[in-house]
Order: sequence, then structure tokens, then C-alpha cells
Amino acid sequence: MRFALSLGVSLCLAAPWIPAAAADSAYAPEVCFNACEEALSNVHFDDMQSNQSLINQTCHSQRHFISLYLCLDVYCMPESRATGLGPLNHTCQEWAGTAIPPLELVSNYSSVDIDNIRRIELNDTGTDTTFLEVVLPSKEFFGVWWDTLDSVAYVNHYHRYYGMMMIAFWVAVVAIGVANHAISAASNSNIVNRLPFKPPRQLSVYYSWLVNITTIPATFGTRCAQQIGWGTVPPRIQSITLLVFLVLNVVLTVIGYRIVPVNLYFNTVELQILRYVSDRSGIISFYNFPLIWLFGMRNNLLMWLTGWDFGTYNNFHRWVARIATIQAIVHSVGYTVLVIKEGGWANFAFWWTYMFWWTGEIATIIMSILVGLSCYWIRRQQYELFLVIHIGMSVIVLVTMLGHVSIFDGEYDALFWIPAFIWMADRVFRALRIMAFNPNFWRTWASATYNESSNIIRVSIPWGTSLYKPAPGTFYYIHVLNGPRCWESHPFTVASVLDDGQTAAKLLGEQVPLLESDNREPCTDTADDQSTEEDNCSMTFLIRPYDGFTSRLRDMAAASWPRKAPLRVLVDGPYGHTQPFHNFDNVVFLVGGSGIVVALSYLQALTGAVSPKSVRIHWAVREPEFALDVLESDIGDALGSSNLSIEIHLTSYPRDGSRDWPSQVNIQSGRIDAPSIITAAKERADDESLAVIACGPAQMADAARETVTSMLSSGHTRVEYFEESFQW
Repeated sequence: MRFALSLGVSLCLAAPWIPAAAADSAYAPEVCFNACEEALSNVHFDDMQSNQSLINQTCHSQRHFISLYLCLDVYCMPESRATGLGPLNHTCQEWAGTAIPPLELVSNYSSVDIDNIRRIELNDTGTDTTFLEVVLPSKEFFGVWWDTLDSVAYVNHYHRYYGMMMIAFWVAVVAIGVANHAISAASNSNIVNRLPFKPPRQLSVYYSWLVNITTIPATFGTRCAQQIGWGTVPPRIQSITLLVFLVLNVVLTVIGYRIVPVNLYFNTVELQILRYVSDRSGIISFYNFPLIWLFGMRNNLLMWLTGWDFGTYNNFHRWVARIATIQAIVHSVGYTVLVIKEGGWANFAFWWTYMFWWTGEIATIIMSILVGLSCYWIRRQQYELFLVIHIGMSVIVLVTMLGHVSIFDGEYDALFWIPAFIWMADRVFRALRIMAFNPNFWRTWASATYNESSNIIRVSIPWGTSLYKPAPGTFYYIHVLNGPRCWESHPFTVASVLDDGQTAAKLLGEQVPLLESDNREPCTDTADDQSTEEDNCSMTFLIRPYDGFTSRLRDMAAASWPRKAPLRVLVDGPYGHTQPFHNFDNVVFLVGGSGIVVALSYLQALTGAVSPKSVRIHWAVREPEFALDVLESDIGDALGSSNLSIEIHLTSYPRDGSRDWPSQVNIQSGRIDAPSIITAAKERADDESLAVIACGPAQMADAARETVTSMLSSGHTRVEYFEESFQW
């Protein structure tokens, strides 16, 4: 062994009981010094004063230091002296007011003198015995302390190392996402298309096919958007990623331990396992905290780097939090069993008097409640309540965890400050987005109307003061300041953008820096007055009223009828990504109800000078009045585009002749048959590329996903699936 070669004859004699792995470890010098110190810690020499503190007795005892120095010479490498004597000298100076004696104190001891020194065993130490001479721990006694300290050092090393593996795993996952995003962006780049040498087209096609066949399928059968039990299951690639992460957490919680037959800290194998597993699970749980906060923020840089949407990271956020909570429970239960085994329930009650103990217990309890209150039903039915509880309890968890790790003198404080910084940075960027939309953000006025027959709210917000033009597919969080509960906000996708005469405006989404400006002429600024007249630069949102925020918005709009209701708003955005649908030869939208906003958002880009050969919108809607209103107000002249066809599926009304539908629109009765529509679209497209976009009922979206998955599995390489939905 490399380590044994450097020790000399004395250490070679002591080496048989030293584990080979420990002998090569980086912490062996520290372990060896501590083993000597611990073996002599309970030895009472005659030059110690019994009325002094233990540190004073030790630091003022010459026999103790001679025994310690000789122990280091006999059992340890020279590095052990430098490792341990410096801190020991500092301790004696600070607490006992004296420096430790020099090493020359043992320079006159020969090997014969050392051999004649009395060796003590474990049972020889204690306050009842006073030693009148220098002593050394026997090889066996020293070996027991070595095994104890070496196993603890070994396990502690892997505690931190395996905790950092959690972050390393997600760094690798994100790196894959960044690489894929870069390849996709390069293949769609005009710069690449103008290069003299272009990669083979077929190579790009097969790469896209490979990515889609691994990312699109549902995890189990055909259900992905639909609820399974109390929640939803992410797509297969996300589930595989999370499963690997779960397995990694489990494996790293149960390996990396050194169990020894005699451990002077934990005297049975059961106690060693309980202590080590409890520590490991708690440390890994805390290392997951920065990931939980990062994945749960709106302003997540990783979205821009990888091109993954908020829903993807929200899935990661929830599952990492669930795993961390299970680990926190294992940690807390393990320590509870330990203290009860040590001293019963009285001992358990005693530990509650320590701040680090009760803060850790509270953190585990709150984390468990948070996971329970974050189930799919509560998020969907009581979102405002869920959000308030979620934020409040998350703050409590973070603060109590800081108290819990306070006993480690700052060793784990970074795992508190990183999530706190992420949370604060997210709020700062939200404020920057609000001010970028309108520097006078407190005077942003919008107008709202409610059509009772179509059951839809139409909100129009001027964007003339914005540093950017709203882009297709992006969404905004809207606060209504002159309404009740003004602190609440909800995300809404831009349905349409009125851009009067603007030709140089830049489309801006998540993929463009927040404050980047352009050379366009400014729109007329009416955002600072309370006018409800249509602005020449405005964006429109179509909002279906349900409970909570949207119902209050409906009431405000209905109360002002027939006038438009003035709204003082804060606009936080944009978020999301603009998808490259214009690069496809054929585009098919399958949308339901207010999901039409996705198709409307891209309509201008898909019916312009450079556009796909065909754009087909299949829209399932209950209220004919809603469909007529959208056709008139939001689609308008686009109906005359040669590449656009619209088919409306009336799900609650049979088709009749009492309504004047545009001739370009085909009216059907009943729900959308997603498999038939997609199959027919692919047959028409033949070898051309096809984009399928679904936004609507979960059952329809899952049917569309399954159909595209079957096509990919059958070898079709030029079809891609996109699902547009905001996941709470």
C-alpha cells in the first residue's frame, strides 16, 4: 500500500488491523491523530488537577502530551502531527491559556524505552484510576478507536459527496437538454441554411425522429394529460429521468457505509445503521432544496437554455420535493428511534428542548403537509389557497432548516442561502419584466368585456410602452389592481396582437434577453390613461371564467356592460417559447374551448408571406356564439388565406342553418376525432413535414399524443407533436 510504504517499521507492525481502503483515504492522518487523542482522553494522570475543567487538565498535563506524542510516533504517519497539533494548540491557548509543549519533549525516548512503556486497554481508563507514568494505548485499543473514527470519517465523506451527486445528476440532465436545444436551434437557423456546406437533410430528419420517439410517448399506455388517481404522470422521458433520479437517491442512501464490529460511538450494528442512514437521508434531502426552488420558479434560466417549458420543470419540482420529503421523514424517524432506544420517551422529550431538534421536526412535518396539499385536485380546484399555503409553508421550511443545521457552524448554510437567493432573484426578475412592459407599471390600464352567450371574457391590454412586441405562444401573468385580492395573478396565453403599421417589430419570447430593444417606431401610448377605446397596439386575451380570479374578472366586466370595464393591471411577462411551426410544411391544430388562443396566437405568422403549405384548425366548442365572435374579431381577414382551413366541432349544439357561418368554415357536430384527423393530415402530407398541436381536453390531447406516437413507431420521421397547456 502507498500509505504503508511511508510509515516506517513501527506503523507496519500496527498495520494488520487497518482496513486497506481506510489506509489510502485522504482523511487517514486526521483519523490517526484523533484515535490517539480519544484513546488517551479518559486517562487521568497524576499531574492533572481534579478541580479543573477537562480541557485545563489536558492542556497542563506533561504526561498527557508525552503519551500523545509517542502514540503519534508509534501508530501514525508524520502528517498526522501537522493535521492535529495545530488545532489542539489553538484550543489550549483559547480555553486553557497555555501553548502545547514542543515535540522535542519525546526526543530522548529510544525504541527500547517505548517498548517498555505500559500499554493500556479500553477497560483501564476512567477517573477512578490515576496513572503515575507515561502510557500508550495497546495496538488493539488503538485499533478499536481507529475503526470507530475511520468508519465515521468514511461515512461523513460520502454523506457530502453523495449529496452533491444530486446536483451533479441534474447538471448532466440539463447539459443534454442544452445540447439538444442547440442542435434544434442550429437546424432551424437561417445562418446555417446559408452556409456553403449543409449537413445531410436526412441526418437532421432522423435526429428529430429519434428525439420525438423518446420524448412524446406517455409513460403508461395512453394517459398523460388525463388524471391518474390523485395526479398526472409526466411523459415517458420525464418519468424515466425522475425514476433514475429516484433510484439514485435510494442507492446513495443505502451504500457508502463502513460497519465495524466494535464502534465506541454506536455500540451495536443496528445503531450504526440507524445513525448513518438517518444522517445520509437528511443530508441528501437538504441538498435537494436548491433544485426544488430552482425548478419551481417562473424565471428559470434553464428554460431558456434547454427550451423545456414551465410544465416540464414544474414536474421536476414536484417530484424532487416528494423525494426530499420522504428522505426527511426517514431522517426524522431514524433519529426518533435512536433517542428512544437510548433513553426511552423521557429522552425523546429531552431532545425537544434543543432548537436544532425541534426546528428539524417542524421542517419535516411542514414538508409532509406541503406534499399532501399539493395533490392535483387541490391545485386545480383551489389554486389560490394552494399558492398561499405553498409559499407560506415553504418559507417556514427554509427558515426551520437553517435552525436545524445551525449546530454545524455554517457547513450547510449554503443550502439555505441558495434557495433564498433563487427566490429573491425570481421576484427581482418579475419586477423587471413588469417594468419592461410599462415603466409606469402602476398606470397600466386594460379593458375587459364579458359575453354572456359565449361565456368568454375578452381582455385587451395596450403594449405600446413595452420594450418588446408580444410573441406567439407566450403567456403573461396578470394582476388586477383595482379589483379584490389584487395580489393574485394567473397566466394567460396571448390570443392575438394588434400591431398597427409596425413592420420592424421583433418577436420576443423566453429566447431573447428581457430588456433587448429594437428599432421599431413606437405605438401610440394610451397605457397611462383610463380610456377603454381600442388601442392601435394591443394584445388580446380570451379567458374562460371559472372560480376564483376569473369569476371575479367576469363580474367586473359584466357590471360595466355595455361599456368596457377599465382595469388597472400589472403585466408580468412574457413567459414561454415561440415554437417554430412556420418551418413545417403542414400544421394541424386540435383545440378545445378557450384553447383556440394557441392557434390564434400563431395565426398571423402561419398565414403570412412565408408560411406552411396548409394550416388546419379543428376547434371543439360548446357555444356557437363564442365561435362566431372569434371568427369575426380575431381571425377576420385570415379566413381568406389560401393555406388556412377551419373546422368547428359543436359539442353541445347540432348544426342548423339559423346562424350565418363564413363560407370558409366547415361546421361539424360532436367531439374531435383526433386519430382520424391526424391520420388524414399525414396522408395528405405524404413525405412532407407535419406539426400536430393539441390544446384542450385531456382525453383529446392524449388521443393525439398516442396517434403521433404510433406514427413515429411505424417509422414516420417527419411528424412532431406539441402539447400546449399550462400545468399548475
